[in-house]
Amino acid sequence: MFPDEIVTPRLRLRPYTREVVDPLDAYQHMGASRSATIKEETEYVTWDPHDTPKETLDYFEFTEKSRKEATGATYAIFPREGEDGAGEFAGTAGFKPEWDKKRAVFGMWLRKEFWGRGYSGERAAAFFACVFDVLDLEVAYVHALTGNEKSCRAIDKYVSRAGGQEDGTFRNEVVHGDDPADTRAWSVTREQWEEATGGEYEAEFHWEDRR
Repeated sequence: MFPDEIVTPRLRLRPYTREVVDPLDAYQHMGASRSATIKEETEYVTWDPHDTPKETLDYFEFTEKSRKEATGATYAIFPREGEDGAGEFAGTAGFKPEWDKKRAVFGMWLRKEFWGRGYSGERAAAFFACVFDVLDLEVAYVHALTGNEKSCRAIDKYVSRAGGQEDGTFRNEVVHGDDPADTRAWSVTREQWEEATGGEYEAEFHWEDRR
């Protein structure tokens, strides 16, 4: 169903599975006691740093199951040749199709050393093409916590490039930590994307076996 590899000018996205990333290696970057930057990296996401390698393994099992059942596509991010840190596991990015609503919800987590490179927008451009041109969905949706100003600015830019807009602030939309939290939300329709881009995009989609 979902591409087994997405290639953009600077990134290579591969399924976030145990075949692609070793869970113990992932734990070095997601573990509360392992990464010096994980607290800052997860300040505005809806998951907490992992306390044990078992939590990391559980997340792999969840993403693998979601992929198999076509309820979610989570990818490991690897900078391509020529990028600083080429080949390193840089974070995760994914989208959750809501098939009955014909839309997909985007999400991303990036290690701090890879911040500020514009990877979020590059990944989003590929995801727009995937959900509209490959999966035939009608709307792409993304949200961020209201206090996450850096992500909000980045989202606003790449959504605008794709022809979309901010839809507003939604109160108590998610649970962050133990408390409800407000989010800002943006959306792009397939028609907006086609008009803004002409249906052109810099991304390649590969499947290992399409039988």
